[in-house]
Amino acid sequence: MVPVSVAQVWLFAGLALLFFAFLIRTLSRASGETGAKRDNRSRFGIILQSVGIGLAGFGPPKATLPSLGVAGLAGSVAVLVLMGGAIGLFAASSRALGRNWSVVARMRRDHELVRQGPYARVRHPIYLGLLLFLLALAVALGHWLNLLLAIPLFLIGTRIRTRIEDRLLEAQFGDSFRDYARTTPAIIPKLG
Repeated sequence: MVPVSVAQVWLFAGLALLFFAFLIRTLSRASGETGAKRDNRSRFGIILQSVGIGLAGFGPPKATLPSLGVAGLAGSVAVLVLMGGAIGLFAASSRALGRNWSVVARMRRDHELVRQGPYARVRHPIYLGLLLFLLALAVALGHWLNLLLAIPLFLIGTRIRTRIEDRLLEAQFGDSFRDYARTTPAIIPKLG
């Protein structure tokens, strides 16, 4: 366990509340549709992602660094950058998806292939946002060693979900999706 400052722990807690406020708002706006094609196997991916995130935060923090010291400030800046990215990606992605957004992989009859906003750079930006959240949690609490198990579990869950979602999109949109998948990375955007 790496020492952290009280400020970075509280900064993460406050930003996590903001992240969850966006999530709750998005969940409350989600619209169901009878006859939508669902793939409930994505729930297993959700479980693995959740366990990965939980492992990143498992254990108490060792909040012994001075908040205004170099290491404490660096930790707070890292939390701010990572959580800012997580919140920004989630908010922009869920807004771009609109009524297409869903927790479980599904395809509406009137589903659209969204390629604007964050979806112009990556096919699954919400999962990139969740990865940033996981990293921010580990940084905030000083649980760097937990990442050795947390990241692989999260990535396995993400791989399960992206494969299912990509299959549903390919079945619905055919060549349009295949072209999009060929030119747009799944999670990590191309630099340059």
